[in-house]
Amino acid sequence: MPYRNSSEWRKCAKNRKRAILFLFLSAPLRHCASFFVFLLLLCSAATAAEIDPIKIALLVDGMVSRGAGYDASELHAQGVEGLAAVLDHLLPDTAPPPPPLPPGPPEEEIRRLIAQLDADEFRVREAATEQLIARARGRKPLIEEALASDSTEIRFRAARILASWESYPATRLSAYLSGFWVYVEGIADPERLLLLARRTVKAFEKGMPEGDRLHLLRLCIAGVAHGRDDASCDVLRPLLAHADVRVAALVTETTGAYKTEPRFLPWLLIDALASDQKLVVELALRFVVGCQDDRRRARVHQSLQAVFRQSDEALKFQACLPLLRDFHDSEAWLYVLQQLKSNDAGRVRTALNWIGDTKNCGEPADGRFMQGMERFLAAGGNQRRAAVQALGTFAGESVARRLMGLLADSDSEVARHAEAGLLSQPDHELVKLLSNEAATAEASGSVRSRIQGLLVKIQQP
Repeated sequence: MPYRNSSEWRKCAKNRKRAILFLFLSAPLRHCASFFVFLLLLCSAATAAEIDPIKIALLVDGMVSRGAGYDASELHAQGVEGLAAVLDHLLPDTAPPPPPLPPGPPEEEIRRLIAQLDADEFRVREAATEQLIARARGRKPLIEEALASDSTEIRFRAARILASWESYPATRLSAYLSGFWVYVEGIADPERLLLLARRTVKAFEKGMPEGDRLHLLRLCIAGVAHGRDDASCDVLRPLLAHADVRVAALVTETTGAYKTEPRFLPWLLIDALASDQKLVVELALRFVVGCQDDRRRARVHQSLQAVFRQSDEALKFQACLPLLRDFHDSEAWLYVLQQLKSNDAGRVRTALNWIGDTKNCGEPADGRFMQGMERFLAAGGNQRRAAVQALGTFAGESVARRLMGLLADSDSEVARHAEAGLLSQPDHELVKLLSNEAATAEASGSVRSRIQGLLVKIQQP
């Protein structure tokens, strides 16, 4: 330890760089070596905002030691500069280039300071070291030359000076992932989200990452999506055109999975629907279901219709789910009903599930739908039963009258679906009126009994 007593340490601690160097020299070896390297990195890349490098380093090191239990509140308090410092450590290749080096001091002055690295007084050695770190980067060959000095102290300090100018990427990214996500998940301000998005895009310039770097960048994308900020999500949009389709797929899937709020749909997912890569479109189709973003619903509907009308049958079928659930699209409804005649058992099962799970939308059916439905209502078996269920997802007098007529159907499943469709109609008074009319006109006692049962159920809360 170079400090002779605690008084000397307290005096030197007033200077931040001296404190960093002291920690580097005196900390126990059991601490992670990457932590010391990070201190040097922060010391050499201090920002104009003057954040505390030691505090940042300790906070980032806590991601490793605490994992999912990491408390990110202090790191959040460091703002944009804190996030930049974290990314400089974990993704150093994405850091902006350093400003041009100022002209170095004269060679004679550098050689004089190098000689002082071996001075008898510790304070002189430290002062010379700090001056060389701050001013001699443009004279790097002279510092490298000092590595061959006969003096052990000069060699040691020259190595320290050179190390302070280098970037050292984290070698154990996996150890940071849990704590990093705790931190990134809490980022909500536009300034930090933009920085995170820009550094993420920069990281993909080298292509598709692998291993821990892939997991880290997935968390970066997730953090941007979780922030629900249009501007930062827009920064990621160019990745959809990346030469490696895996990058486009990664950003689509991760953004969709982590946007979390149904009332927020980033443009990136709408762009993905128009991708010329089938995989990207398939992923986007998963995450536009349930769209409640009123600003973009019309555009989403247009994009889904474009997918539906293209030649790829698999994509056309997948586009039907959001078209049914969110937009009650007549063409999609009729197409799904057609699939019940498919030879693909999986497709038939999926179509039946979609129909059975779709609830009444409270909206009237258009003429195309009602006209097309007659063909399916005239069919038999599953197609007819499914058509009745589909009819019950819409509202209005024409729908209710058609369902009322199906209460008398000889197929008990058809009659049951018709009753369910009538019970789901938002206008109960209309259903009561039509029920009374039908009961008066109906000759069959069993049908009248069924109508009376319907009226009883409507009266119930």
